[in-house]
Amino acid sequence: MGIYRIYCEKSNTIANGRYTNYNSSQNAVANLWFGGGMGANTAFRQNTYSRFMMQFDLSVLSKNFSDKTIMSGNVVSYKLKMTNSITGGRELEREGRINGLDAAISTSFDLLTFPINKPWDEGRGYDVLESDFAFTQYGVPRITGYSNWNSSTTLTDWDEGGVFDDPSASTINNAVQHFSLGNEDINMDVTSMLTSWMDNSVDNNGLAVSYIRPYELISSDTQSFSSFFTQHTNTAFKPFIEVEFNQLIEDDRLYVSNNRKSKLFLYTFSGDAPANYESIGDVNIEDNSGNIIYTGLTVNQVERGVYYVEVLMTASTRGQKYKDVWNDVVFVSGHDTTNFSQSFSIKDNYYNRTPSVNNYAVDIYGIENGQNINSGDKVKIFCDLRSNYQSFVAPTNPFKMFYRVIMNSQLEVVPWNQVNRVVIDNCQSHYIDLDTTWLLHNQNYKVEFKMQEYGTNRTLPETLEFKILNPF
Repeated sequence: MGIYRIYCEKSNTIANGRYTNYNSSQNAVANLWFGGGMGANTAFRQNTYSRFMMQFDLSVLSKNFSDKTIMSGNVVSYKLKMTNSITGGRELEREGRINGLDAAISTSFDLLTFPINKPWDEGRGYDVLESDFAFTQYGVPRITGYSNWNSSTTLTDWDEGGVFDDPSASTINNAVQHFSLGNEDINMDVTSMLTSWMDNSVDNNGLAVSYIRPYELISSDTQSFSSFFTQHTNTAFKPFIEVEFNQLIEDDRLYVSNNRKSKLFLYTFSGDAPANYESIGDVNIEDNSGNIIYTGLTVNQVERGVYYVEVLMTASTRGQKYKDVWNDVVFVSGHDTTNFSQSFSIKDNYYNRTPSVNNYAVDIYGIENGQNINSGDKVKIFCDLRSNYQSFVAPTNPFKMFYRVIMNSQLEVVPWNQVNRVVIDNCQSHYIDLDTTWLLHNQNYKVEFKMQEYGTNRTLPETLEFKILNPF
């Protein structure tokens, strides 16, 4: 699975009651709360509740879809992720204070994420005036602005206070997450919401997070709150949308047998860059005499400039040689037509092998270990496996390689994913695409590798470390 992240570009916490006109968009922590005034219910003690709004710029993701760097049809899910600041958050955000007025950390509750129905301005407030809830960052509270509970901008009001009076009843494509303890992170599947934005069926005005309506309506002296880091945190725990997509390249050209389906890939380039073709004719499988064995194979695209067909060579025998011929490939209509011919041979029965497990090392190249990389760079990291103590001797057994990316030695930003396997001119390579556009500035990253072979699952000792820096 591929991972791509979109970080929040603006946000704001709004609240009702005595906080109606205030804006806390610059706070490093978003505070969600309910209750706080069942007894006297005065101007000081009053039942109130808050909601947190966010906006994500999807233009780069749209460009990736357009040029097929990411295939929109390969997207598995979109998830909203926010780090809870209750546990450890107060130590991470030192320039602040904690005020208490019968305040308690919420437990056993549900949060709702819903789409916002009109454009809004972030404002420049730090915190609601005289806030006696949760953890707040020092700032100038009287500098507020719009948006707030009643208004999305200076000239525009929300249709209902707080965007919607009852968000779950007024919206579709919303999502709910249950919190048992209260210190869990937000991890909500917002696929339907993001899909509607990406296909332009619904305007992207951002989303908001709130307690579900029954909690907002609770009357209690206790002010129950949950807190999550915003994009203004001076930590790596910024909120983001995580796009998960399945674009694994697993070229079977060196492992074609007569008893399982195999994928044969074609890689197309314009100069030194991957390029999509405009059209293609038939894709045939031919023997060495030019006799057509299969014709009209279905072409599938994995990403920009990467295509494959799937074949089952049932009538073939070990050692026979064949060609996959890609006919009438057109890159610029009216100017070029190209035929591509590639070869492969039939190997042993894929399901009848004698295990021979060896020790291996991985040769990593593409960037230097410990290198500083400019944010926005896109690089290929090659990770070719070889038998230990032997140079350039790749394993003869079928195997799979996996990688993961860890930030600051503690946060797994890319979980274990299979490495791409490509075969060009009958030479096999393994690589991962490193897109640094979504990696955070001034953070240290480490790539770890493991391999699977004949039921074994082994982490390899070789690692790659690098640091992301913004170019100046």
